[in-house]
Amino acid sequence: MFSSAAAPKAGMSCSTSKGTARFGPEARLSSGRPFRRVFTDGRKCVGRRLILWWAAPESKSPTARLGLSVPAKVGGAVQRNRLKRLMRESFRLNRRHLEGGDFVVYLRPGCSWEGLAAAEKDFLELARKAGALRP
Repeated sequence: MFSSAAAPKAGMSCSTSKGTARFGPEARLSSGRPFRRVFTDGRKCVGRRLILWWAAPESKSPTARLGLSVPAKVGGAVQRNRLKRLMRESFRLNRRHLEGGDFVVYLRPGCSWEGLAAAEKDFLELARKAGALRP
């Protein structure tokens, strides 16, 4: 049984050496309008396992946000959710190195990462290609 004293309270965020410990609502693209804006105004980079779109922020907000699209052809629900968790974690760990703006990641059928390092490598490669990584 876990003690409630060890877990952070709702609304609190912790900090680790690699970045913030949360992937909260401010880091997510959740409605159709921002997705459409990224698709129409953003840059598209195609990789072997994923496709990345990146659009500069509408306002002067320095934060990067992530939206995910994972088709059923990638696998069953368990496989799709695992891949989404890996992509969110890759984004969260590298968020401070990214330019502000909105990112949409489409995981291509056949995508199967062994672990976080492979997901992070693919994501950073395409972010660099799109010009979304800070120098």
